[in-house]
Amino acid sequence: MERQWVPGWVWTALVLLHLLIFCWVLRAESWSFPDSGRYLQAAENIRLHGELYARPWTGAQPQGQAVQEFTIRTLGYPLVVMGLGRGSSRLWTLLVFQNLLSMLNIGLVLTWWARRAQPTTRQWLVVLVGITTFPAQFIYANAVMSEVLLQTVVLTMTWAVVAFIRRRQLRYFAVGMGALVVALLIKPVFYPLAVVPAVLGMVLVWRWRTAQSLAILGLMPLVVVGMYMGWNKQRTGYAHFSSIAEINLLHYNAAGVLRQVAGPAAEEIWVAGVLNDASVQPNFAARQQLIQRRAGAVLWAHPLVYARQHAQGMVTLFLDPGRFDISHLAGLAEPGGGGLLAQVRAGGLLRALSHLPVGLLTVLALVLLANGIRLVLAARGFWRLGTSGQKLRNGRWIALGLLVYVALLTGPLGAARFLVPVWPLLLAFALVGLKWPDEAEAVSAVNQTAPMREGQC
Repeated sequence: MERQWVPGWVWTALVLLHLLIFCWVLRAESWSFPDSGRYLQAAENIRLHGELYARPWTGAQPQGQAVQEFTIRTLGYPLVVMGLGRGSSRLWTLLVFQNLLSMLNIGLVLTWWARRAQPTTRQWLVVLVGITTFPAQFIYANAVMSEVLLQTVVLTMTWAVVAFIRRRQLRYFAVGMGALVVALLIKPVFYPLAVVPAVLGMVLVWRWRTAQSLAILGLMPLVVVGMYMGWNKQRTGYAHFSSIAEINLLHYNAAGVLRQVAGPAAEEIWVAGVLNDASVQPNFAARQQLIQRRAGAVLWAHPLVYARQHAQGMVTLFLDPGRFDISHLAGLAEPGGGGLLAQVRAGGLLRALSHLPVGLLTVLALVLLANGIRLVLAARGFWRLGTSGQKLRNGRWIALGLLVYVALLTGPLGAARFLVPVWPLLLAFALVGLKWPDEAEAVSAVNQTAPMREGQC
């Protein structure tokens, strides 16, 4: 069985798709999303004032709610924006970089699959349609958002951990831990994951009775989290990783429960009351702790409602067609009432859909259908990898673990945007579900290519 690479016409199509969105975004200046302004401002403040702060810097110490802007964005992506985009003065270089990363990420997954599955031309056409029907990949490659950069880091982390499981070489574990550190500095959703390698490193040292370096490397992400929280305490008086946790807890988790239980009016009154009480607290730590208590009390009072919303968000993460993303790219006005998931909970989904253009509704329906098919293929691919060699069986659990982890941590916020960082893992499962050699073919392919790999090493 000869190795197969990604055909040139597939690469051409991917380049053209990225280039088309890139040119459209530059022409329409639609690279800015709701979070983009804070990234740009944080980058500008780092460059001019040496301060990681997501609002205009006046030089005076912020008070009350304004203190949250010190930690609402973690350090990683603003540094990239500062380095490549020079704040907002040269954003096209940042977008070119992100488009290159997007093509690299997709290409790595396609190459991994092609070299094993030997797909036909018809199957390559299906794959290209499958990639095209996840528009969030192309949209966020052309936005001042951290999703595609994080996607590259997640793929690096996955590859390194799987390589470590296969070869038990310390360098792969070190790369994986380094990638995890970068990931948590780009997006706070990854900082709770730092506990896992710390525990894993100590377990492996105990089982193997050697390699104390594993324990040291495994603790590295946790140490970085601790140092980062200490830095935030120095700046805000409160030891925490990111203020986005309390923002989501108040405005999405608890508010979403109240909206469903008592209606939008009661939700607004309650949120305003919590913010008013928080504003009179003596310091930022007391403010954040009050939000945690009030929001936590709502969740504990309605655990089943919240559990249902959390589960809905996790499902939506994988199925969301990305109405907001596509509407923003096309310059369409957003209907009132929030996102589709929020309107489902409020009973206004049909009203929201009735205000959408027919063309957009058609696109959303096709993307939703493609997302459903992709999930079915991914489930099939996960099962198929379970019948493959030991290395692939182990690797599939790493990929599945990251997919489930992001879905769990995202919870009620589930949307296409939050799937982007781990979407290549889902794509890899779906590709295997589309075509994969049986066990005899896989063993034959491995035996034929093993001498070449050894020679190259």
